[in-house]
Amino acid sequence: MGVRRLLVHLDIDAFLASVAQICEPALLGRPVAVGSGVVASRSYEAKARGVETAMGMGEAFARCPELVRRDGDARLAARFRERTAAVFARFAPKVEVSALDDMYGELHGWRPESAGLGGLEIGEAIHAFGRRIQAAVRAETGLSVSLGFGATRTLARLATERAKPGGVFWVRPGEERAFLAGLPVASLPGVGRRTRLELAQYGITTIGGLRAVELDTLRAAYGARGEELYWKARGRVASERDRGLDVPVGKPGGVWIDGGAQVSRSTSFDEPVGERGFLEGMLAYLADRAAATLRARGRRAGRLDLWIDLPSGSRRQARPRGLPDRLERGCRLDPPEASGRRIAERACALLDELLAARCLVQRLGLVLTRLTPAPEHRQRSLAELLPEAPRALRLERLEASLDRLRRRHGFGAVVAGAATGLLGRVPQGREGFRLRTPSLTL
Repeated sequence: MGVRRLLVHLDIDAFLASVAQICEPALLGRPVAVGSGVVASRSYEAKARGVETAMGMGEAFARCPELVRRDGDARLAARFRERTAAVFARFAPKVEVSALDDMYGELHGWRPESAGLGGLEIGEAIHAFGRRIQAAVRAETGLSVSLGFGATRTLARLATERAKPGGVFWVRPGEERAFLAGLPVASLPGVGRRTRLELAQYGITTIGGLRAVELDTLRAAYGARGEELYWKARGRVASERDRGLDVPVGKPGGVWIDGGAQVSRSTSFDEPVGERGFLEGMLAYLADRAAATLRARGRRAGRLDLWIDLPSGSRRQARPRGLPDRLERGCRLDPPEASGRRIAERACALLDELLAARCLVQRLGLVLTRLTPAPEHRQRSLAELLPEAPRALRLERLEASLDRLRRRHGFGAVVAGAATGLLGRVPQGREGFRLRTPSLTL
Protein backbone atom coordinates (compact mmCIF):
# COMPACT_ATOMS: atom_id res chain seq x y z
CA MET A 1 0.00 0.00 0.00
CA GLY A 2 1.29 3.47 -0.90
CA VAL A 3 0.26 7.12 -0.58
CA ARG A 4 -0.75 8.73 -3.86
CA ARG A 5 -0.10 12.31 -2.75
CA LEU A 6 2.40 12.96 0.03
CA LEU A 7 4.48 16.02 0.87
CA VAL A 8 6.76 16.40 3.87
CA HIS A 9 7.60 19.72 5.49
CA LEU A 10 10.83 19.99 7.49
CA ASP A 11 11.32 22.78 10.01
CA ILE A 12 14.65 23.25 11.80
CA ASP A 13 13.88 23.68 15.49
CA ALA A 14 15.03 27.03 16.93
CA PHE A 15 17.39 27.25 13.97
CA LEU A 16 19.68 30.21 14.64
CA ALA A 17 19.80 29.61 18.39
CA SER A 18 20.58 25.94 17.73
CA VAL A 19 23.43 26.92 15.37
CA ALA A 20 24.83 29.17 18.11
CA GLN A 21 24.64 26.31 20.62
CA ILE A 22 26.29 23.84 18.24
CA CYS A 23 29.15 26.22 17.49
CA GLU A 24 29.52 27.16 21.17
CA PRO A 25 28.82 23.98 23.21
CA ALA A 26 28.94 25.90 26.51
CA LEU A 27 25.54 27.33 25.50
CA LEU A 28 23.85 23.91 25.34
CA GLY A 29 20.96 23.75 27.80
CA ARG A 30 21.04 27.51 28.41
CA PRO A 31 18.48 30.11 27.28
CA VAL A 32 19.87 31.68 24.12
CA ALA A 33 18.54 34.45 21.89
CA VAL A 34 19.96 35.46 18.52
CA GLY A 35 19.39 39.03 17.37
CA SER A 36 20.06 42.61 18.34
CA GLY A 37 17.14 45.03 18.43
CA VAL A 38 14.68 42.14 18.48
CA VAL A 39 14.83 38.39 19.05
CA ALA A 40 15.28 36.69 15.68
CA SER A 41 15.52 33.18 17.17
CA ARG A 42 15.44 31.73 20.67
CA SER A 43 16.27 28.34 22.10
CA TYR A 44 13.54 26.23 23.67
CA GLU A 45 15.14 26.91 27.05
CA ALA A 46 14.53 30.62 26.42
CA LYS A 47 10.98 29.96 25.19
CA ALA A 48 10.21 28.14 28.44
CA ARG A 49 11.13 31.37 30.26
CA GLY A 50 8.78 33.52 28.19
CA VAL A 51 11.11 34.71 25.40
CA GLU A 52 9.49 34.80 21.95
CA THR A 53 10.67 35.66 18.46
CA ALA A 54 10.10 39.27 17.30
CA MET A 55 10.15 40.38 20.97
CA GLY A 56 12.26 43.40 21.81
CA MET A 57 15.58 42.33 23.30
CA GLY A 58 15.04 44.52 26.36
CA GLU A 59 11.77 42.78 27.15
CA ALA A 60 13.44 39.40 26.56
CA PHE A 61 16.08 40.16 29.21
CA ALA A 62 13.39 41.43 31.58
CA ARG A 63 11.60 38.08 31.31
CA CYS A 64 14.79 36.02 31.40
CA PRO A 65 17.73 37.82 33.08
CA GLU A 66 20.00 34.79 32.53
CA LEU A 67 19.43 34.98 28.77
CA VAL A 68 22.55 34.72 26.58
CA ARG A 69 22.48 36.90 23.46
CA ARG A 70 24.42 36.24 20.29
CA ASP A 71 24.52 38.25 17.04
CA GLY A 72 24.20 35.26 14.74
CA ASP A 73 26.06 34.61 11.51
CA ALA A 74 23.94 34.64 8.36
CA ARG A 75 26.56 32.93 6.20
CA LEU A 76 27.16 30.19 8.76
CA ALA A 77 23.41 29.66 9.05
CA ALA A 78 23.18 29.35 5.27
CA ARG A 79 25.79 26.61 5.30
CA PHE A 80 23.86 24.66 7.97
CA ARG A 81 20.70 25.11 5.94
CA GLU A 82 22.29 23.86 2.73
CA ARG A 83 23.78 20.85 4.51
CA THR A 84 20.36 20.01 5.96
CA ALA A 85 18.82 20.26 2.48
CA ALA A 86 21.47 17.94 1.06
CA VAL A 87 20.70 15.32 3.74
CA PHE A 88 16.95 15.75 3.18
CA ALA A 89 17.43 15.21 -0.57
CA ARG A 90 18.68 11.67 0.10
CA PHE A 91 15.18 10.80 1.31
CA ALA A 92 12.99 12.88 -1.03
CA PRO A 93 13.44 12.97 -4.84
CA LYS A 94 12.59 16.68 -4.92
CA VAL A 95 13.38 19.21 -2.20
CA GLU A 96 12.49 22.89 -2.15
CA VAL A 97 14.01 25.16 0.48
CA SER A 98 11.32 27.75 0.97
CA ALA A 99 12.72 29.91 3.77
CA LEU A 100 15.62 30.29 6.14
CA ASP A 101 14.71 27.32 8.32
CA ASP A 102 12.17 25.19 6.48
CA MET A 103 11.87 23.10 3.34
CA TYR A 104 9.52 20.73 1.53
CA GLY A 105 10.05 17.28 0.08
CA GLU A 106 7.79 15.65 -2.51
CA LEU A 107 7.03 11.96 -1.96
CA HIS A 108 4.03 11.33 -4.24
CA GLY A 109 3.46 7.60 -4.63
CA TRP A 110 5.62 6.76 -1.60
CA ARG A 111 5.45 3.15 -0.41
CA PRO A 112 6.87 1.63 2.80
CA GLU A 113 8.61 -1.06 0.74
CA SER A 114 10.63 1.58 -1.11
CA ALA A 115 12.13 2.65 2.22
CA GLY A 116 12.73 -0.87 3.50
CA LEU A 117 9.77 -0.58 5.88
CA GLY A 118 7.54 -3.25 4.35
CA GLY A 119 5.33 -5.05 6.84
CA LEU A 120 4.60 -1.92 8.88
CA GLU A 121 1.21 -0.26 8.91
CA ILE A 122 1.35 2.83 6.67
CA GLY A 123 1.21 5.30 9.57
CA GLU A 124 3.94 3.46 11.46
CA ALA A 125 6.04 3.35 8.30
CA ILE A 126 5.73 7.11 7.71
CA HIS A 127 6.63 7.78 11.34
CA ALA A 128 9.68 5.49 11.12
CA PHE A 129 10.69 7.14 7.82
CA GLY A 130 10.50 10.55 9.47
CA ARG A 131 12.66 9.37 12.36
CA ARG A 132 15.28 8.21 9.88
CA ILE A 133 15.37 11.68 8.32
CA GLN A 134 15.68 13.28 11.75
CA ALA A 135 18.49 10.92 12.78
CA ALA A 136 20.44 11.62 9.58
CA VAL A 137 20.10 15.40 9.96
CA ARG A 138 21.11 15.20 13.63
CA ALA A 139 24.13 13.00 12.86
CA GLU A 140 25.46 15.22 10.07
CA THR A 141 24.55 18.70 11.31
CA GLY A 142 23.72 18.43 15.00
CA LEU A 143 20.33 20.08 14.35
CA SER A 144 16.93 18.92 15.57
CA VAL A 145 14.12 19.05 13.00
CA SER A 146 10.35 18.62 13.09
CA LEU A 147 8.51 16.88 10.24
CA GLY A 148 4.93 17.16 9.02
CA PHE A 149 3.41 14.89 6.35
CA GLY A 150 0.28 15.67 4.37
CA ALA A 151 -1.37 15.61 0.96
CA THR A 152 -0.78 19.34 0.34
CA ARG A 153 1.83 21.94 1.25
CA THR A 154 -0.64 23.56 3.62
CA LEU A 155 -1.40 20.32 5.47
CA ALA A 156 2.28 19.37 5.68
CA ARG A 157 3.22 22.77 7.13
CA LEU A 158 0.43 22.71 9.70
CA ALA A 159 1.33 19.12 10.61
CA THR A 160 4.84 20.35 11.43
CA GLU A 161 3.38 22.79 13.94
CA ARG A 162 1.72 19.83 15.66
CA ALA A 163 5.04 17.92 15.59
CA LYS A 164 7.20 20.63 17.20
CA PRO A 165 9.65 20.33 18.75
CA GLY A 166 11.48 17.35 17.28
CA GLY A 167 8.44 15.24 16.41
CA VAL A 168 6.75 13.64 13.39
CA PHE A 169 3.07 14.06 12.50
CA TRP A 170 1.04 12.81 9.53
CA VAL A 171 -2.39 14.09 8.54
CA ARG A 172 -4.00 10.90 7.28
CA PRO A 173 -6.26 10.94 4.21
CA GLY A 174 -9.83 11.42 5.36
CA GLU A 175 -8.83 13.16 8.60
CA GLU A 176 -8.00 16.55 7.10
CA ARG A 177 -11.18 18.34 8.16
CA ALA A 178 -10.99 17.10 11.74
CA PHE A 179 -7.32 18.07 11.97
CA LEU A 180 -7.97 21.59 10.69
CA ALA A 181 -11.25 22.38 12.44
CA GLY A 182 -9.98 23.79 15.73
CA LEU A 183 -6.84 25.52 14.44
CA PRO A 184 -6.74 29.34 14.46
CA VAL A 185 -7.73 30.78 11.12
CA ALA A 186 -4.48 32.80 11.16
CA SER A 187 -2.52 29.54 10.86
CA LEU A 188 -3.66 29.18 7.24
CA PRO A 189 -1.10 30.50 4.75
CA GLY A 190 -2.67 33.56 3.14
CA VAL A 191 -4.40 34.83 6.29
CA GLY A 192 -2.41 37.83 7.47
CA ARG A 193 -3.15 40.24 10.26
CA ARG A 194 -5.62 42.31 8.26
CA THR A 195 -7.57 39.30 7.01
CA ARG A 196 -7.61 37.80 10.50
CA LEU A 197 -9.08 40.97 11.97
CA GLU A 198 -11.68 41.22 9.19
CA LEU A 199 -12.79 37.62 9.73
CA ALA A 200 -12.88 38.11 13.50
CA GLN A 201 -15.48 40.87 13.03
CA TYR A 202 -17.83 38.13 11.82
CA GLY A 203 -16.91 35.73 14.62
CA ILE A 204 -14.63 33.61 12.42
CA THR A 205 -11.58 32.70 14.47
CA THR A 206 -10.97 29.04 13.56
CA ILE A 207 -10.51 27.17 10.31
CA GLY A 208 -13.68 25.24 11.11
CA GLY A 209 -15.54 28.56 11.30
CA LEU A 210 -14.10 29.64 7.96
CA ARG A 211 -15.59 26.52 6.36
CA ALA A 212 -19.05 27.94 7.02
CA VAL A 213 -18.39 30.78 4.54
CA GLU A 214 -19.56 30.14 0.98
CA LEU A 215 -17.08 30.03 -1.87
CA ASP A 216 -18.74 32.93 -3.70
CA THR A 217 -18.53 35.09 -0.57
CA LEU A 218 -14.81 34.47 -0.09
CA ARG A 219 -14.17 34.96 -3.79
CA ALA A 220 -16.04 38.29 -3.76
CA ALA A 221 -14.14 39.49 -0.66
CA TYR A 222 -10.62 38.33 -1.50
CA GLY A 223 -10.56 37.30 -5.16
CA ALA A 224 -8.37 34.35 -6.10
CA ARG A 225 -6.90 34.28 -2.60
CA GLY A 226 -10.38 33.81 -1.16
CA GLU A 227 -10.92 30.78 -3.38
CA GLU A 228 -7.62 29.32 -2.19
CA LEU A 229 -8.63 29.85 1.43
CA TYR A 230 -11.91 28.03 0.77
CA TRP A 231 -10.10 24.89 -0.39
CA LYS A 232 -7.28 25.10 2.16
CA ALA A 233 -9.84 25.18 4.97
CA ARG A 234 -11.13 21.83 3.67
CA GLY A 235 -7.72 20.21 3.37
CA ARG A 236 -7.99 20.16 -0.39
CA VAL A 237 -5.49 21.20 -3.06
CA ALA A 238 -5.89 24.97 -3.33
CA SER A 239 -3.56 25.65 -6.26
CA GLU A 240 -0.93 23.99 -8.40
CA ARG A 241 1.65 25.23 -5.94
CA ASP A 242 -0.23 23.58 -3.06
CA ARG A 243 -0.13 20.30 -4.99
CA GLY A 244 3.65 19.91 -5.28
CA LEU A 245 7.06 21.51 -5.52
CA ASP A 246 8.39 24.11 -7.92
CA VAL A 247 11.78 22.45 -8.55
CA PRO A 248 13.34 22.88 -12.01
CA VAL A 249 14.19 19.69 -13.85
CA GLY A 250 17.89 18.89 -13.89
CA LYS A 251 18.84 20.47 -10.57
CA PRO A 252 21.44 18.23 -8.88
CA GLY A 253 19.69 16.12 -6.26
CA GLY A 254 16.43 17.89 -6.93
CA VAL A 255 17.36 20.56 -4.39
CA TRP A 256 16.40 24.13 -5.14
CA ILE A 257 17.94 26.20 -2.39
CA ASP A 258 16.22 29.40 -3.47
CA GLY A 259 12.72 27.96 -3.71
CA GLY A 260 9.64 29.55 -2.24
CA ALA A 261 6.76 31.77 -3.18
CA GLN A 262 8.29 35.02 -1.99
CA VAL A 263 11.48 36.94 -1.40
CA SER A 264 11.68 39.07 1.73
CA ARG A 265 14.33 41.20 3.41
CA SER A 266 14.12 43.07 6.72
CA THR A 267 16.16 44.48 9.56
CA SER A 268 15.75 46.02 12.99
CA PHE A 269 17.45 49.02 14.60
CA ASP A 270 19.25 49.54 17.90
CA GLU A 271 17.11 52.58 18.60
CA PRO A 272 13.85 53.66 16.94
CA VAL A 273 14.59 55.65 13.77
CA GLY A 274 12.70 58.61 12.37
CA GLU A 275 15.23 60.03 9.91
CA ARG A 276 13.62 59.60 6.52
CA GLY A 277 16.87 59.71 4.53
CA PHE A 278 18.37 56.88 6.58
CA LEU A 279 15.20 54.78 6.28
CA GLU A 280 15.08 55.32 2.52
CA GLY A 281 18.74 54.30 2.24
CA MET A 282 18.10 51.12 4.22
CA LEU A 283 15.01 50.37 2.17
CA ALA A 284 16.97 50.83 -1.06
CA TYR A 285 19.58 48.37 0.23
CA LEU A 286 16.95 45.79 1.19
CA ALA A 287 15.29 46.18 -2.22
CA ASP A 288 18.68 45.74 -3.92
CA ARG A 289 19.31 42.51 -1.99
CA ALA A 290 15.83 41.16 -2.71
CA ALA A 291 15.98 42.03 -6.41
CA ALA A 292 19.39 40.37 -6.77
CA THR A 293 17.86 37.17 -5.36
CA LEU A 294 14.98 37.43 -7.83
CA ARG A 295 17.37 37.73 -10.75
CA ALA A 296 19.50 34.83 -9.52
CA ARG A 297 16.35 32.69 -9.46
CA GLY A 298 15.18 33.88 -12.86
CA ARG A 299 12.06 35.43 -11.34
CA ARG A 300 10.16 38.70 -11.35
CA ALA A 301 7.75 39.93 -8.66
CA GLY A 302 4.22 41.12 -9.34
CA ARG A 303 3.53 42.52 -5.87
CA LEU A 304 5.44 44.51 -3.27
CA ASP A 305 4.45 44.76 0.41
CA LEU A 306 6.20 47.03 2.88
CA TRP A 307 5.87 46.92 6.66
CA ILE A 308 7.27 48.81 9.63
CA ASP A 309 7.15 47.83 13.29
CA LEU A 310 6.76 50.61 15.82
CA PRO A 311 8.60 50.67 19.17
CA SER A 312 7.22 48.28 21.77
CA GLY A 313 7.79 47.54 25.45
CA SER A 314 9.55 50.33 27.32
CA ARG A 315 9.88 52.30 24.06
CA ARG A 316 6.14 52.30 23.35
CA GLN A 317 5.81 55.90 24.56
CA ALA A 318 7.90 56.94 21.53
CA ARG A 319 4.97 56.40 19.18
CA PRO A 320 1.63 58.19 18.64
CA ARG A 321 -1.21 56.89 20.77
CA GLY A 322 -3.63 54.49 19.09
CA LEU A 323 -1.32 53.16 16.37
CA PRO A 324 -0.96 49.36 16.05
CA ASP A 325 2.36 47.56 16.48
CA ARG A 326 2.76 47.15 12.71
CA LEU A 327 1.86 49.37 9.76
CA GLU A 328 1.67 47.91 6.25
CA ARG A 329 1.21 49.05 2.67
CA GLY A 330 1.35 47.17 -0.60
CA CYS A 331 1.06 47.66 -4.34
CA ARG A 332 1.05 45.74 -7.61
CA LEU A 333 4.14 45.74 -9.77
CA ASP A 334 2.79 45.89 -13.30
CA PRO A 335 4.70 44.81 -15.27
CA PRO A 336 6.43 42.44 -12.82
CA GLU A 337 9.84 43.67 -11.68
CA ALA A 338 13.32 42.34 -10.89
CA SER A 339 15.06 45.73 -10.82
CA GLY A 340 16.30 46.84 -7.42
CA ARG A 341 16.19 50.49 -8.45
CA ARG A 342 12.54 50.39 -9.54
CA ILE A 343 11.45 48.26 -6.61
CA ALA A 344 13.17 50.71 -4.26
CA GLU A 345 11.35 53.64 -5.87
CA ARG A 346 7.97 51.97 -5.30
CA ALA A 347 8.96 50.94 -1.76
CA CYS A 348 9.97 54.50 -0.85
CA ALA A 349 6.61 55.78 -2.09
CA LEU A 350 4.90 53.29 0.24
CA LEU A 351 7.21 54.35 3.07
CA ASP A 352 6.10 57.97 2.60
CA GLU A 353 2.51 56.84 3.18
CA LEU A 354 3.42 54.97 6.35
CA LEU A 355 5.54 57.79 7.76
CA ALA A 356 2.61 60.19 7.37
CA ALA A 357 1.65 58.87 10.81
CA ARG A 358 4.79 60.64 12.14
CA CYS A 359 6.03 57.53 13.92
CA LEU A 360 9.44 56.11 14.73
CA VAL A 361 10.51 52.80 13.18
CA GLN A 362 11.94 49.86 15.12
CA ARG A 363 11.91 47.32 12.28
CA LEU A 364 11.56 47.63 8.53
CA GLY A 365 10.94 45.03 5.86
CA LEU A 366 9.66 44.32 2.38
CA VAL A 367 8.14 41.24 0.78
CA LEU A 368 8.02 40.43 -2.94
CA THR A 369 5.35 37.95 -4.05
CA ARG A 370 3.43 36.80 -7.14
CA LEU A 371 6.67 35.55 -8.63
CA THR A 372 6.75 34.63 -12.30
CA PRO A 373 9.56 33.41 -14.59
CA ALA A 374 11.62 36.17 -16.13
CA PRO A 375 11.91 36.30 -19.93
CA GLU A 376 14.83 34.42 -21.42
CA HIS A 377 18.01 36.46 -21.34
CA ARG A 378 19.45 37.60 -24.64
CA GLN A 379 22.74 39.22 -25.56
CA ARG A 380 22.29 42.95 -25.38
CA SER A 381 24.15 45.58 -27.33
CA LEU A 382 26.22 48.46 -26.06
CA ALA A 383 23.70 50.80 -27.65
CA GLU A 384 21.28 49.93 -24.87
CA LEU A 385 23.56 51.73 -22.42
CA LEU A 386 23.36 55.02 -24.33
CA PRO A 387 21.30 57.85 -22.80
CA GLU A 388 18.63 57.59 -25.50
CA ALA A 389 18.05 53.87 -24.82
CA PRO A 390 14.94 53.06 -22.76
CA ARG A 391 15.66 53.35 -19.03
CA ALA A 392 14.41 49.83 -18.38
CA LEU A 393 16.94 48.32 -20.79
CA ARG A 394 19.82 50.34 -19.37
CA LEU A 395 18.91 49.37 -15.81
CA GLU A 396 18.68 45.71 -16.76
CA ARG A 397 22.13 45.81 -18.35
CA LEU A 398 23.68 47.71 -15.46
CA GLU A 399 22.20 45.41 -12.82
CA ALA A 400 23.38 42.33 -14.72
CA SER A 401 26.89 43.79 -14.58
CA LEU A 402 26.51 44.43 -10.86
CA ASP A 403 25.40 40.83 -10.34
CA ARG A 404 28.52 39.51 -12.04
CA LEU A 405 30.78 41.83 -10.05
CA ARG A 406 29.16 40.89 -6.74
CA ARG A 407 29.32 37.17 -7.45
CA ARG A 408 33.05 37.56 -7.87
CA HIS A 409 33.91 40.05 -5.12
CA GLY A 410 30.97 39.86 -2.69
CA PHE A 411 27.75 41.86 -2.49
CA GLY A 412 29.51 44.63 -0.59
CA ALA A 413 31.79 45.38 -3.55
CA VAL A 414 29.30 47.95 -4.87
CA VAL A 415 26.93 50.22 -2.96
CA ALA A 416 24.49 51.98 -5.26
CA GLY A 417 21.66 54.49 -5.22
CA ALA A 418 20.15 55.75 -1.98
CA ALA A 419 21.94 52.95 -0.10
CA THR A 420 25.13 55.06 -0.29
CA GLY A 421 23.57 57.06 2.57
CA LEU A 422 24.38 54.10 4.84
CA LEU A 423 28.13 54.36 4.21
CA GLY A 424 29.95 55.21 7.43
CA ARG A 425 26.78 54.67 9.46
CA VAL A 426 26.28 50.90 9.17
CA PRO A 427 29.17 48.41 9.51
CA GLN A 428 30.22 46.71 6.27
CA GLY A 429 31.76 43.43 5.22
CA ARG A 430 32.50 41.59 2.02
CA GLU A 431 28.89 40.43 1.79
CA GLY A 432 27.38 43.87 2.37
CA PHE A 433 26.13 45.86 5.33
CA ARG A 434 25.96 44.01 8.65
CA LEU A 435 22.35 44.51 9.57
CA ARG A 436 20.94 44.34 13.07
CA THR A 437 18.92 41.21 12.25
CA PRO A 438 21.28 39.24 10.04
CA SER A 439 19.16 36.10 10.23
CA LEU A 440 16.58 37.79 8.03
CA THR A 441 18.97 39.04 5.37
CA LEU A 442 20.05 35.84 3.66
